[in-house]
Amino acid sequence: MKNMIDGLKYGISYFSILPIKVGKFEANKEFYRGVIYSLPLVGVLISLILIVLFLLLPFPLLYKAIFCSILYLFLYGFIHLEAVADTIDGYFASLSNKDVHNVMKEPQIGAIGAIGTFCFILLKLLALSYLFYYEHYIFIALALFLSRSSLFFALDLEYHESSHFINSLKESFQTPKTIRLLFLPFNILTKIILNTLKKHLGFLNGDTLGFTIELQEIVLLNIAILFC
Repeated sequence: MKNMIDGLKYGISYFSILPIKVGKFEANKEFYRGVIYSLPLVGVLISLILIVLFLLLPFPLLYKAIFCSILYLFLYGFIHLEAVADTIDGYFASLSNKDVHNVMKEPQIGAIGAIGTFCFILLKLLALSYLFYYEHYIFIALALFLSRSSLFFALDLEYHESSHFINSLKESFQTPKTIRLLFLPFNILTKIILNTLKKHLGFLNGDTLGFTIELQEIVLLNIAILFC
């Protein structure tokens, strides 16, 4: 149990900027299971922080809706947005017969990756601001939780041999059948997105997983807007 709690704390500190102190730990299977469960937990924690902050801030409604939406990007440390930029660069590199893996591992991003990431950010901020403005908090929490829950199903697939962290998670976890049944639509959507990326890129890695989380989050937020 201690190793799993260590994994939860490590995951929260890794996938967000929340001030969680991580001490010494043993990176075994139980630890990595904790890391896996920490990702959707981060979505819940961040959504709660944002909702409480939105309710408490004394600013005009529109302003604090936009403010909380932008703050969200900071709270998870932009970590998945970096993956979006790399994946978009890799996708367009594959169209030019370049070495996709090397392109995605370069520290800088290309112009296409920057433009594509900007579009992702804009779509996310518009959707979040709308839902905050009309006080549809439950949809925000669900989108942040469910998009990150895609990790449960993404680990069914094979990843590039250099993706040591993802492969360690994969070797340590088997998604329970109850989760597969409860989240069946997200299981299917996750596999569709990742298999499409693999077809174009030739492999999957942590960047493609981050891209999938971001894309599903935007899809969920916009579906929520349709039904509000």
